[in-house]
Amino acid sequence: KYKEEDADLISVLSRLMVQRGIDKLARKDQGVDTVHIILSEQMIKENDEKVNYTIKTTEMNKMEQAAILFASFLPASSSSIEWVEMVDASGSNMLGILPRILVHKLNLLHRGIGVVVLSDHDHDHQQHQAENVYVHRRTDTKRIFPSLYDMFVGGVSSAFEDSKLTAAREVAEEIGLSKGLQQQLEGGNDDAIDEKTQILSNGLFKCVICTSYNRCVVTVFTYDCMENEKDSIKWQEEEVAWGGFVPYDVVEKSARLSIDRLKEGGKWPGTGMDEEEESEEVGDHNKLVEGSEEVWKKWDYVPDGLLVWEAWLRWKKSV
Repeated sequence: KYKEEDADLISVLSRLMVQRGIDKLARKDQGVDTVHIILSEQMIKENDEKVNYTIKTTEMNKMEQAAILFASFLPASSSSIEWVEMVDASGSNMLGILPRILVHKLNLLHRGIGVVVLSDHDHDHQQHQAENVYVHRRTDTKRIFPSLYDMFVGGVSSAFEDSKLTAAREVAEEIGLSKGLQQQLEGGNDDAIDEKTQILSNGLFKCVICTSYNRCVVTVFTYDCMENEKDSIKWQEEEVAWGGFVPYDVVEKSARLSIDRLKEGGKWPGTGMDEEEESEEVGDHNKLVEGSEEVWKKWDYVPDGLLVWEAWLRWKKSV
């Protein structure tokens, strides 16, 4: 018999295969309006439980179909379940939708975003060394990565949610900057917004983060925080202990030191930065909060964020 997580994985993947089968029937336009499904758990569980499902393909949307297929994994009231997509490595091909809790439990590949929030941004140049990056420190009560720093606002895309809308929504929810979301909702499409007036950039690149606890195709954006919007920044006290704009070279240097410590401890899941990617020694930054100008040398970042930061540096070098 299989271990519990193995059994759950097989059960989940079988339901995703059923979703793809239903999609194929719909695309072939074979006039199939009802699908009856019997899933047997005999091979993976102690009992010979058989589960019967009836899917009305012409009357139910994909969310409703998924809710039926995953009913045995959901609590009695599933109205608040967040649905996300399992995707392939490109992040563009959806393999199926399932509850977010299962994506994290089974570490399945899904779509996410990372946003570098900048101030003093120059739209005419791709160089960022003169800019400031918003960095925050997680509270020490967080279940995952307590007290660690992050240079990205991150989040998971809901099923069928455009990645840019995810980015705008997460920045608004996590640090209170809502102008990008407002612009995204009012603009309708990127063609309606001049590139130099876009607060939230289009997707710059994608990278795949693959660790023992997280597999995600991350689309990276920048958010241009205007001077008159900085006062709007706010965060939830239970989530963030500190946040502020930090000179770009400090972020670059402190990230490299954080990676070095992870490598020395045998805990770094990435490849490490190339020597030629290293920045010059940073200058005097006495205005940094949380201590003296030397405190940034001890900042330890969330490993996932550092992996995306490596991809950011490779992208920046290529443009």
